[in-house]
Amino acid sequence: MFHFFLKSAAVLSVLAATAAAAPASASQGEVQRICYGESLELHCYSEPDDIPQDVTVADVKFVAAYLRSYGRQIRAGRLFNMKAVDAPDCGEWPLYTRGTVAAYAKHVNNAIDSSVLFEDIANTIDGGSGTVKSAAIVDCLTQGGSFGVQYNASSAAYNTAAYKDGGWKPDGILVKIVSTA
Repeated sequence: MFHFFLKSAAVLSVLAATAAAAPASASQGEVQRICYGESLELHCYSEPDDIPQDVTVADVKFVAAYLRSYGRQIRAGRLFNMKAVDAPDCGEWPLYTRGTVAAYAKHVNNAIDSSVLFEDIANTIDGGSGTVKSAAIVDCLTQGGSFGVQYNASSAAYNTAAYKDGGWKPDGILVKIVSTA
């Protein structure tokens, strides 16, 4: 019996030494920065492993127009905020739903507190309200898709003392357009 105790103690000592020398896992303090391999690049749900969403383009455009209008209700522009502590584990929050479309914001960088203008979310969805359009989720047509918020870095909202002092970054939010069905 004494021999068994010594053998067990030796095994425990080796295990403890191995655990102490091993690098810390993400759950022990390392912050997960990008969530579940989702890219901030434009992604249409048309790849072989994707499920096309069967949304209507008119509903996608309506959602963008609504979010743009909502953001413009404040002269300086309304901000959409996602603090890392409030959106743990890559939280997804609803933005707006209309007909066939549900729009979500996903916080994909748990190392920062993200804040973007609703105007920039709308532009990410529909390419902008001007005559020159940018790449946008609406380009995915009925399939739906996702895209990291394309923000206007020169916007006054991102350059205020309150924004900077608050530690906000106009990055780390992925917009998703999916079906309500």
